[in-house]
Amino acid sequence: MEKKFVKYIWSVTRFVIVFGLAFIILKPFIYKILMAFMSPEDLLDSTVRLVPKNFSLYYWKVALEGLELDITGWLTFIMSFSVGIFQTFVCSMIAYGLARFKFRGNRLAFMAVIVIMLIPPQVYSIAQYLRFTNFNYGIGGSALNLTDSLIPLYILALTGLGLKEGLYIYLMRSFYMSLPKDLENAAYIDGASPISTFFRVILPNSRTILTTVFLFSFAWQWTDVSYPSLYFSEMAVLATKIPNIYIRIGLSADPLGSNIAQNAAGMLAMIPLLVLYGFSQKALVNSIVRTGNAN
Repeated sequence: MEKKFVKYIWSVTRFVIVFGLAFIILKPFIYKILMAFMSPEDLLDSTVRLVPKNFSLYYWKVALEGLELDITGWLTFIMSFSVGIFQTFVCSMIAYGLARFKFRGNRLAFMAVIVIMLIPPQVYSIAQYLRFTNFNYGIGGSALNLTDSLIPLYILALTGLGLKEGLYIYLMRSFYMSLPKDLENAAYIDGASPISTFFRVILPNSRTILTTVFLFSFAWQWTDVSYPSLYFSEMAVLATKIPNIYIRIGLSADPLGSNIAQNAAGMLAMIPLLVLYGFSQKALVNSIVRTGNAN
């Protein structure tokens, strides 16, 4: 009887803790959703605290107009998808080399990856910006301004210095270290080269981690503000468009209404990521479990 009582108390306590943590995490999100459905009249009503009296789509319409999805939506998708592909491919090659090939400086190279992962991009972003605004090429010392284009992001992705690429290399290296070496040994016996083995044997067996890294890269590029704000002055993506949504009443701005419209715009921008996660949840979970079992 005492054991059942203790078990019951522990179950209730565990439920309260989990429910409390879930509520703390979801409360801001629920608050933003309810606020987004308020009408302008609700903002002037002092009796309205959280649940709107007059549900309205006014601020959602303002958010849609401010986002300009026909332009910024496509540009954000092209940027996130293409950079995600480049980062996934480059990080897979770097991680495979660090995981499988023993060469002088292997540990030093992996330490460099860790350093890239730990150092905030704000430390070196100004130096990168100056380099891309005066990008030297050719023998004659000619220079190009590569800003307001996707080229800087492509260059960073292809050189392993893009957004969060240190983390992607770390995850992939752990995954490749968990793969049995018999796969490669069998390919070498059949006469395959290391490059052929990587493309024909390793990559087909790495679909889960490739999917995970691509999803991470796509999501981070989709929501990143630092790099687009640094390299784009005339171009606009969803992440940089959201803070520029304002509502005016006559000649003066409406800060509270503008904040609600920006929250609605942020939730609209999250919808593609939620749909993408819904379709790829199984692959994502399997990859994380597999990576955590690395030797």
